[in-house]
Amino acid sequence: MFSKIVNTFGTRLLSAILNLLITIIISRFLGPEGKGEQGIIIATIAYILVFANLMGGSAIVYLVPRFPTRVIIAPAYIWSVFSSVLFFFILHFFKLVDPGMIIHICTLSAISAFTAINSSILIGREKITASNFISFLQPLIITLSLVIFFPVFNQNNIYSYVISLYISFGTTFIASLLLLRKFGEKFSFTTLVNYSLIITYLFRYGLLNQLAHIFQLLSFRMSYYWIEQTYSNVEVGIYSNGTSLAESIWLISRSISLVQYARIANTTDRIYSQKITLQLTYASLVISFLGLLVLTLLPPGVFSFIFGKGFNEVSTVIRTLAPGVLFFNVALIIGHYFSGTGKYHVNTIASLAGLVVAIAAFNFLIPAFGIAGAGWGTSISYLVTTLIVIWFFVKESSVGMKESLPKPGEIRQLLKTLKFSGSSKK
Repeated sequence: MFSKIVNTFGTRLLSAILNLLITIIISRFLGPEGKGEQGIIIATIAYILVFANLMGGSAIVYLVPRFPTRVIIAPAYIWSVFSSVLFFFILHFFKLVDPGMIIHICTLSAISAFTAINSSILIGREKITASNFISFLQPLIITLSLVIFFPVFNQNNIYSYVISLYISFGTTFIASLLLLRKFGEKFSFTTLVNYSLIITYLFRYGLLNQLAHIFQLLSFRMSYYWIEQTYSNVEVGIYSNGTSLAESIWLISRSISLVQYARIANTTDRIYSQKITLQLTYASLVISFLGLLVLTLLPPGVFSFIFGKGFNEVSTVIRTLAPGVLFFNVALIIGHYFSGTGKYHVNTIASLAGLVVAIAAFNFLIPAFGIAGAGWGTSISYLVTTLIVIWFFVKESSVGMKESLPKPGEIRQLLKTLKFSGSSKK
């Protein structure tokens, strides 16, 4: 397990560096307004994907060890297409994005959903390195494409970014198919009875789990649309850059939780699952605190130097988000314990509470305080979600809050524990 976490962290670190480079390129060549438009596009794709994952995502990871892949993949693909088509009409009706972008957003969402399904199957088989390769390939190709379109060909417009997404999403989808063929069983159709059974399971586990993601993403990215409606794309661009930098700290906990989830989904030992969950939570908190401390101490001029003129207020966004981002590390790790044990309703309840708080906070804070208000509102939402997840975990594991706090020297012992756990559970 330890080697998989290191591999996952290394891959995600490189991906985070590439995503930062993408942010810098777009910010410098398109400015705050163009970066805001890009932020709306990618946020909308993310919203479609969480609905597409009602029959995919983490539910597939949980079901892959229990059912043949050939039974899972076809219904998941069909649902992804249906979701993209449905959102084509929804986006036209609500006019949340530029009408000319809707067809591109929906098509890109479908391609990305297919790749996510394939990657989830690989994770369910504990082929973490293969899944990590897919995750790394996407930002790498986007970066290379943007370098060609912007500095080389001087095509400094949002459509160059959209074309880069097509190139990247298409390539990663093909790569995921090849890896699935290598590590998965041969695809074939099965009976309607088998499909009916797996659709029931996919919806049962996927609905509960994805409701949590839907509520969570609404809490995370609803502020983009709120800021755009209240102010303009310029403020969205500044806020999206600050959000990307602050949330990059989750690289640590997401890397840990990916391997944690795959391990818990493949074991029935609840004591072992609870033990590693607590240990990994301690490590994630300490490392994340140090990373956030560095980010919050950077002066505004640093962000103008990195992203270009007009991005000074990125520092304000990071400082307002920092408390919530730190505490949400706990929700990410413990939340994956509940997902790995099939108790998706816990994350759903916690995320719904966070969403309700976010709506109330945004309604008051964004008009009054602008992007700083959006940051504080998001932090409050993260804190509420985290406290609820902690409450459920303490209740189930019978571990009091005081006993769950890391003791002196425990962080140093964590790596030894992980190495031991990884070797003993293979």
